[in-house]
Amino acid sequence: MDTVDISRLTAEELWARLLHLARMERGAICDLVETLAEIDRRGLYKDHEYVSLFECCVHKLGLSEAASYRRIRAARAIKLFPPIGPLLRQGRLTLESVALLHPFLNDIDAGTLVAQASGKRVWEVERLVAMRRTEAPRRDVVRFVPTMALETTPSQSLPDAPLLNSLEAVPTSPPQTASVTPQAAPASPGVRIAFTADEEFFKLLRQAQAVMRHKYPNGRLDGVFRDALQALLRKKTPWAFRQGAARNRAHSGD
Repeated sequence: MDTVDISRLTAEELWARLLHLARMERGAICDLVETLAEIDRRGLYKDHEYVSLFECCVHKLGLSEAASYRRIRAARAIKLFPPIGPLLRQGRLTLESVALLHPFLNDIDAGTLVAQASGKRVWEVERLVAMRRTEAPRRDVVRFVPTMALETTPSQSLPDAPLLNSLEAVPTSPPQTASVTPQAAPASPGVRIAFTADEEFFKLLRQAQAVMRHKYPNGRLDGVFRDALQALLRKKTPWAFRQGAARNRAHSGD
Protein backbone atom coordinates (compact mmCIF):
# COMPACT_ATOMS: atom_id res chain seq x y z
CA MET A 1 0.00 0.00 0.00
CA ASP A 2 1.28 3.45 -0.96
CA THR A 3 1.63 5.52 2.23
CA VAL A 4 3.43 8.52 0.73
CA ASP A 5 2.06 11.87 1.89
CA ILE A 6 2.10 13.64 -1.47
CA SER A 7 1.40 17.00 0.17
CA ARG A 8 4.96 16.92 1.59
CA LEU A 9 6.71 16.15 -1.70
CA THR A 10 8.75 18.78 -3.48
CA ALA A 11 7.73 19.89 -6.95
CA GLU A 12 10.47 17.73 -8.51
CA GLU A 13 9.47 14.67 -6.42
CA LEU A 14 5.80 15.13 -7.27
CA TRP A 15 6.59 15.41 -10.97
CA ALA A 16 8.80 12.32 -10.88
CA ARG A 17 6.04 10.45 -9.04
CA LEU A 18 3.51 11.43 -11.70
CA LEU A 19 5.72 10.11 -14.50
CA HIS A 20 6.40 6.89 -12.58
CA LEU A 21 2.69 6.27 -11.95
CA ALA A 22 1.87 6.93 -15.61
CA ARG A 23 4.43 4.29 -16.64
CA MET A 24 3.01 1.88 -14.06
CA GLU A 25 -0.53 2.47 -15.33
CA ARG A 26 0.47 1.86 -18.95
CA GLY A 27 2.29 -1.30 -17.92
CA ALA A 28 -0.70 -2.58 -15.94
CA ILE A 29 -3.07 -1.86 -18.83
CA CYS A 30 -0.77 -3.61 -21.28
CA ASP A 31 -0.47 -6.62 -18.95
CA LEU A 32 -4.26 -6.75 -18.74
CA VAL A 33 -4.65 -6.50 -22.51
CA GLU A 34 -2.10 -9.25 -23.14
CA THR A 35 -3.82 -11.48 -20.58
CA LEU A 36 -7.19 -10.80 -22.22
CA ALA A 37 -5.65 -11.84 -25.55
CA GLU A 38 -4.67 -15.20 -24.09
CA ILE A 39 -8.04 -15.62 -22.35
CA ASP A 40 -9.68 -14.88 -25.70
CA ARG A 41 -7.42 -17.33 -27.57
CA ARG A 42 -8.30 -20.16 -25.18
CA GLY A 43 -11.95 -19.18 -24.83
CA LEU A 44 -11.63 -19.40 -21.05
CA TYR A 45 -14.49 -16.98 -20.43
CA LYS A 46 -16.85 -19.77 -21.56
CA ASP A 47 -15.62 -21.93 -18.67
CA HIS A 48 -16.96 -19.28 -16.31
CA GLU A 49 -20.37 -19.13 -18.02
CA TYR A 50 -19.83 -15.90 -19.93
CA VAL A 51 -21.20 -15.74 -23.46
CA SER A 52 -18.41 -13.46 -24.66
CA LEU A 53 -15.18 -11.82 -23.57
CA PHE A 54 -17.07 -8.53 -23.54
CA GLU A 55 -19.56 -9.84 -20.96
CA CYS A 56 -16.66 -11.13 -18.87
CA CYS A 57 -15.01 -7.70 -18.87
CA VAL A 58 -18.20 -5.89 -17.96
CA HIS A 59 -19.64 -8.26 -15.36
CA LYS A 60 -16.56 -9.94 -13.92
CA LEU A 61 -13.95 -7.18 -14.15
CA GLY A 62 -16.41 -4.33 -13.57
CA LEU A 63 -15.24 -2.33 -16.59
CA SER A 64 -17.52 0.05 -18.45
CA GLU A 65 -18.77 -0.96 -21.88
CA ALA A 66 -16.44 1.56 -23.56
CA ALA A 67 -13.40 0.44 -21.53
CA SER A 68 -14.19 -3.21 -22.29
CA TYR A 69 -14.50 -2.49 -26.01
CA ARG A 70 -11.13 -0.71 -26.18
CA ARG A 71 -9.28 -3.39 -24.22
CA ILE A 72 -10.73 -6.25 -26.24
CA ARG A 73 -9.93 -4.47 -29.51
CA ALA A 74 -6.37 -3.93 -28.28
CA ALA A 75 -6.07 -7.58 -27.22
CA ARG A 76 -7.12 -8.78 -30.65
CA ALA A 77 -4.90 -6.20 -32.34
CA ILE A 78 -1.88 -7.53 -30.44
CA LYS A 79 -2.74 -11.06 -31.61
CA LEU A 80 -2.82 -9.86 -35.21
CA PHE A 81 0.24 -7.62 -34.96
CA PRO A 82 2.41 -8.32 -31.85
CA PRO A 83 4.66 -5.20 -32.24
CA ILE A 84 1.69 -3.15 -31.06
CA GLY A 85 2.26 -4.46 -27.51
CA PRO A 86 5.56 -2.64 -26.85
CA LEU A 87 4.22 0.54 -28.48
CA LEU A 88 1.22 0.44 -26.18
CA ARG A 89 3.45 -0.14 -23.16
CA GLN A 90 5.72 2.76 -24.12
CA GLY A 91 2.79 5.11 -24.59
CA ARG A 92 3.50 5.46 -28.31
CA LEU A 93 -0.01 4.17 -28.99
CA THR A 94 -3.15 4.55 -26.88
CA LEU A 95 -6.00 2.09 -26.49
CA GLU A 96 -8.18 4.36 -28.61
CA SER A 97 -5.60 4.45 -31.39
CA VAL A 98 -5.14 0.68 -31.34
CA ALA A 99 -8.91 0.19 -31.55
CA LEU A 100 -8.92 2.38 -34.66
CA LEU A 101 -6.04 0.43 -36.23
CA HIS A 102 -7.47 -3.01 -35.47
CA PRO A 103 -9.69 -3.38 -38.61
CA PHE A 104 -6.69 -2.73 -40.87
CA LEU A 105 -4.06 -4.99 -39.30
CA ASN A 106 -4.59 -7.71 -41.91
CA ASP A 107 -3.63 -5.29 -44.67
CA ILE A 108 -0.36 -6.02 -46.45
CA ASP A 109 1.08 -2.70 -45.30
CA ALA A 110 -0.10 -2.97 -41.68
CA GLY A 111 3.45 -2.41 -40.43
CA THR A 112 3.68 0.88 -42.29
CA LEU A 113 0.29 1.98 -40.95
CA VAL A 114 1.27 1.20 -37.34
CA ALA A 115 4.58 3.04 -37.78
CA GLN A 116 2.73 6.07 -39.13
CA ALA A 117 0.27 6.00 -36.22
CA SER A 118 2.98 5.62 -33.57
CA GLY A 119 3.32 8.74 -31.44
CA LYS A 120 0.31 10.46 -33.00
CA ARG A 121 -2.81 11.79 -31.29
CA VAL A 122 -6.09 9.92 -31.67
CA TRP A 123 -7.51 12.46 -34.12
CA GLU A 124 -4.42 12.05 -36.30
CA VAL A 125 -4.86 8.26 -36.31
CA GLU A 126 -8.52 8.77 -37.23
CA ARG A 127 -7.37 10.79 -40.23
CA LEU A 128 -4.89 8.06 -41.20
CA VAL A 129 -7.46 5.26 -41.21
CA ALA A 130 -10.19 7.43 -42.77
CA MET A 131 -8.40 7.18 -46.11
CA ARG A 132 -8.70 3.39 -45.94
CA ARG A 133 -12.42 3.20 -45.22
CA THR A 134 -14.71 2.20 -48.06
CA GLU A 135 -17.64 4.01 -46.45
CA ALA A 136 -18.24 6.51 -43.71
CA PRO A 137 -18.35 4.90 -40.26
CA ARG A 138 -21.84 4.52 -38.82
CA ARG A 139 -22.44 4.62 -35.10
CA ASP A 140 -25.15 2.93 -33.14
CA VAL A 141 -26.73 5.09 -30.46
CA VAL A 142 -28.08 3.99 -27.08
CA ARG A 143 -29.44 6.72 -24.83
CA PHE A 144 -31.39 6.53 -21.57
CA VAL A 145 -34.47 8.75 -21.64
CA PRO A 146 -37.48 9.39 -19.39
CA THR A 147 -40.36 7.36 -20.79
CA MET A 148 -44.12 7.11 -20.60
CA ALA A 149 -46.21 4.04 -21.29
CA LEU A 150 -47.84 4.40 -24.72
CA GLU A 151 -51.27 3.01 -25.52
CA THR A 152 -52.34 3.09 -29.15
CA THR A 153 -55.99 3.67 -29.92
CA PRO A 154 -57.07 0.43 -31.68
CA SER A 155 -59.34 2.20 -34.17
CA GLN A 156 -56.44 4.34 -35.38
CA SER A 157 -53.90 1.55 -35.70
CA LEU A 158 -52.32 1.61 -39.16
CA PRO A 159 -51.22 -1.90 -40.25
CA ASP A 160 -49.40 -0.62 -43.33
CA ALA A 161 -47.92 2.53 -41.81
CA PRO A 162 -44.14 3.12 -41.82
CA LEU A 163 -42.14 1.54 -39.05
CA LEU A 164 -42.82 2.97 -35.62
CA ASN A 165 -40.26 3.81 -32.96
CA SER A 166 -38.41 6.26 -35.23
CA LEU A 167 -37.18 3.55 -37.62
CA GLU A 168 -38.13 4.14 -41.23
CA ALA A 169 -36.81 3.78 -44.75
CA VAL A 170 -34.75 6.71 -46.00
CA PRO A 171 -35.70 8.77 -47.91
CA THR A 172 -39.37 8.75 -47.01
CA SER A 173 -42.25 11.10 -46.50
CA PRO A 174 -43.16 12.08 -42.93
CA PRO A 175 -44.81 9.01 -41.34
CA GLN A 176 -48.35 8.94 -40.11
CA THR A 177 -48.35 7.64 -36.58
CA ALA A 178 -51.19 6.38 -34.45
CA SER A 179 -52.34 8.69 -31.68
CA VAL A 180 -51.03 7.81 -28.26
CA THR A 181 -52.23 8.48 -24.77
CA PRO A 182 -49.46 9.04 -22.19
CA GLN A 183 -49.80 7.16 -18.93
CA ALA A 184 -47.79 7.31 -15.74
CA ALA A 185 -44.04 7.01 -16.34
CA PRO A 186 -42.40 3.83 -15.01
CA ALA A 187 -39.98 3.95 -12.10
CA SER A 188 -36.95 3.28 -14.32
CA PRO A 189 -35.96 5.16 -17.49
CA GLY A 190 -36.38 3.72 -20.93
CA VAL A 191 -33.61 3.29 -23.49
CA ARG A 192 -33.66 4.98 -26.88
CA ILE A 193 -31.75 2.93 -29.46
CA ALA A 194 -30.91 4.14 -32.96
CA PHE A 195 -28.76 2.56 -35.65
CA THR A 196 -28.30 2.53 -39.40
CA ALA A 197 -28.99 -0.63 -41.40
CA ASP A 198 -29.17 -1.62 -45.07
CA GLU A 199 -32.27 -2.18 -47.18
CA GLU A 200 -32.14 -5.96 -46.66
CA PHE A 201 -32.34 -5.50 -42.90
CA PHE A 202 -35.27 -3.13 -43.37
CA LYS A 203 -37.14 -5.74 -45.42
CA LEU A 204 -36.49 -8.40 -42.78
CA LEU A 205 -37.76 -6.07 -40.10
CA ARG A 206 -40.97 -5.36 -42.00
CA GLN A 207 -41.49 -9.11 -42.44
CA ALA A 208 -40.97 -9.67 -38.71
CA GLN A 209 -43.51 -6.96 -37.96
CA ALA A 210 -46.03 -8.66 -40.23
CA VAL A 211 -45.41 -12.07 -38.64
CA MET A 212 -45.84 -10.64 -35.14
CA ARG A 213 -48.84 -8.45 -36.00
CA HIS A 214 -51.16 -10.76 -34.02
CA LYS A 215 -49.15 -10.07 -30.86
CA TYR A 216 -48.23 -6.44 -31.56
CA PRO A 217 -51.13 -5.00 -33.63
CA ASN A 218 -49.52 -1.58 -33.95
CA GLY A 219 -46.12 -2.95 -34.93
CA ARG A 220 -44.20 -1.87 -31.83
CA LEU A 221 -40.52 -2.55 -32.57
CA ASP A 222 -39.50 -3.05 -28.94
CA GLY A 223 -41.76 -6.10 -28.73
CA VAL A 224 -40.59 -7.51 -32.06
CA PHE A 225 -36.92 -7.09 -31.11
CA ARG A 226 -37.48 -8.50 -27.61
CA ASP A 227 -39.05 -11.69 -29.00
CA ALA A 228 -36.29 -12.04 -31.60
CA LEU A 229 -33.51 -11.60 -29.03
CA GLN A 230 -35.14 -14.05 -26.63
CA ALA A 231 -35.39 -16.62 -29.42
CA LEU A 232 -31.71 -16.08 -30.28
CA LEU A 233 -30.57 -16.42 -26.67
CA ARG A 234 -32.76 -19.48 -26.13
CA LYS A 235 -31.00 -21.12 -29.08
CA LYS A 236 -27.42 -19.93 -28.47
CA THR A 237 -27.29 -19.97 -24.65
CA PRO A 238 -30.02 -22.31 -23.41
CA TRP A 239 -28.36 -22.70 -20.01
CA ALA A 240 -28.37 -18.92 -19.41
CA PHE A 241 -31.95 -18.61 -20.62
CA ARG A 242 -33.08 -21.38 -18.25
CA GLN A 243 -31.32 -19.69 -15.35
CA GLY A 244 -33.00 -16.37 -16.15
CA ALA A 245 -36.40 -18.01 -16.42
CA ALA A 246 -35.86 -19.74 -13.05
CA ARG A 247 -34.95 -16.42 -11.43
CA ASN A 248 -38.06 -14.78 -12.89
CA ARG A 249 -40.26 -17.57 -11.54
CA ALA A 250 -38.65 -17.25 -8.11
CA HIS A 251 -39.28 -13.49 -8.05
CA SER A 252 -42.90 -13.94 -9.12
CA GLY A 253 -43.47 -16.55 -6.43
CA ASP A 254 -44.40 -19.39 -8.83
